[in-house]
Formats: sequence, C-alpha cells, structure tokens
Amino acid sequence: MEAAVDKQSLCIDILVSGHVQAYVDFFYLTHRPESVHTAEEHAEEQTGIPPAKLQFVKTQLAEAETARRRGDTRAVFAAYEQLAEFFTGLSDERTAIYFLEKCLEITQLTSDIAGETKTTLALGIAHEKSGDVAAAVRHYEKLLRLAQGAGDKVGEQQANERLVIAFQAVAAEKEAAKEPALALTFREKCLEASRACGDAAKESKAQFELGQAHEKLGDIEHLKKAVYHYEQHLALSEKAENTEAQGAACFALAHVHQRLQNGTESLQNLQKFSQLAQSSGKLSAQAEACCSLGVLYNQQGDYVSAVQYLERFFELARSVGDRAMLDKARTYLGIARGNSVLPSYSRVVTTDLDALLRWKNRRVPFTDALRPAN
Repeated sequence: MEAAVDKQSLCIDILVSGHVQAYVDFFYLTHRPESVHTAEEHAEEQTGIPPAKLQFVKTQLAEAETARRRGDTRAVFAAYEQLAEFFTGLSDERTAIYFLEKCLEITQLTSDIAGETKTTLALGIAHEKSGDVAAAVRHYEKLLRLAQGAGDKVGEQQANERLVIAFQAVAAEKEAAKEPALALTFREKCLEASRACGDAAKESKAQFELGQAHEKLGDIEHLKKAVYHYEQHLALSEKAENTEAQGAACFALAHVHQRLQNGTESLQNLQKFSQLAQSSGKLSAQAEACCSLGVLYNQQGDYVSAVQYLERFFELARSVGDRAMLDKARTYLGIARGNSVLPSYSRVVTTDLDALLRWKNRRVPFTDALRPAN
C-alpha cells in the first residue's frame, strides 16, 4: 500500500499549498477508471501514470496554477506543454489533447501566432492518433489558414501534407460506410492539398484515387471524369518513370473505357498494360494482362485471339501457383474455346445431320466432320 500512500500524500501536499485547480486535475488524472483491474494492482497502475512520474505531474500542475495567478502566461504555457508531451509519450492522446487545448487557449489570449501554430499542429496529430480524423482535419485546415495569414510557405506545405493524409483517411472511412458521394468530396480535397504540396508523387496517387471514387459512382459523367483523372495519373507516372504506376493507370483506363463501350481505347490500354507487365517481369501482372485481353477479345468475338491470350493466362497461373487464379484461368479458357467452336457446331446442328452423328458417335472434330465421308 506504500504507493497508494504516496499518491495520497501528493494530493494532500497540493491542497496544503493552496493549489485547488491543480488538485482537481491531479485527482482526475490519478482516479480514472479506464479498465477493470485486479485487487492486487496498485492505484497508480490504474491511471497509466508511472508511479515515479506522479511527482512530475503534480509539480507541473502546481507551477501552471501559480504562474496563472501571477499572470505569467509563458510559464503556464510551458507547464501545460510539458504535460501534453508527457502524456503523448505515454500514448494517452486523450489527456494530451486536454492539455494541448489549454495551451491553445493561452496562445489565443496572448495573440501568440507562433505558439498557436505549433499547438494546432500538435492537436491535429493527437486527434489523428486517437482516431478522430474529422477533428484532425479541422485543426490542419486551421493550421493552413494560420500559415497563409503569416505568409509562411514552409508552414503551408506542412499543413497541406498533413491534410493529404487526413483527407485520405476520411475518404476511406466514407467508402467503408458506403457513402461514395462524401468519399468523392474528400478525394477532391485530397487532390487539391496534394497539388498545393508541390509533390508530384502525392498528386499522382490522389489523381488515381479520385478516378476510383468517380468510377464507383458509375454513371456516364462520373466514368468520363474517371478517365480524365486516370489519364492525369498516367501522365505523372510516365514523367516519374514509374512503370508499376503506369500499368495500374492503363489497366484502370481499359476497365473504364470498357464500361463506356469504347472497345478500341480499352484494347489499346490493355495492350500497353501487357507490355508494361512484360517489362516488369512480374508474372502476376502478366497474368492479369493476359486475362483481361482474353476476356475483351472474347467479348468482341475474336475467339482466336481470346483463346491465345487465355492459354497464356493459364500457363502463367500455373507458374504463379495460385489455385484460385488457376481455376479462373481454366474456366475462362474453357468458355473461350467453347465460343470458338460454337459457329461450327451451329452449322453442323442446322445443316449436316451426318456430321453431327459422326461427332456424337466417334468424336470426329467439326472441321473434319464437315468433310465428306469416305
């Protein structure tokens, strides 16, 4: 029980010294029922504050109250900032946010722009770590306004970089919640922030994700916008000589053009995707390209080309060793081969009963069955 007595002694010391607000804060911090604990565990362990650091917390709270009474706002800010950093180190973001908000109040009261900027950034990061991304976005947007007002270009870039990450997280949340329209809004914000960063890689990624967001909405106008953003992603990827990103752009463009019934554009992009996959040496990418080309040729009625690419897909699937991919390849190849012989079968069924019987009885291929019998 020695540790518990130490905590009680600290509480008494704070009250005796006349620091009422410090006592309230200290008592709250050391008596939070955050989880169920066994009777053998010490009270300090329940708070998450290491016993050796209780004196530090008590001292900083008392100093903050004393400094506030004498009007020393800098000292108040310094004490609360140290406490915020301490709880951040403990991964206690909730408590860190509590003290950071106190710091923010002080900077606003004293018109300390530099302090307000620093604290606003820290609050955004703390909210982001705690999972409250919406709150983080509000602080990062405020951070951007502060930097713009001060003409701080470095600060603007830093704020935009944080906003890119936060907007991506919010967009992902909206997509998971089946809210594609809201997700699209944040993808657009992400693209705007990425451009403001002056980072081509971030902009390229934002262009691609915005294209995906438009594609998910599915109507003609959104599909056309998806094409535009995928083309922007492709151009940026080519400039950066990023082969993998170029392949992803070509594949996405082929898929959207197919939905728009632009067969020629879809085929051209798939062929380019296939070339990029070949140059990358990645068997899985080559398999995906061959599969897509085979399916497209099959849809266009070019069964010879469809069978050719799907046979290659089957071979690559065997090399990769992916059972699901192999089953898919076997199914698609069977369909393409069936489609390739369907015209001959239709002719035999409708015009040549003898050839049909030879095929049924002796499995004579249609090409041979159509020849006159000896």
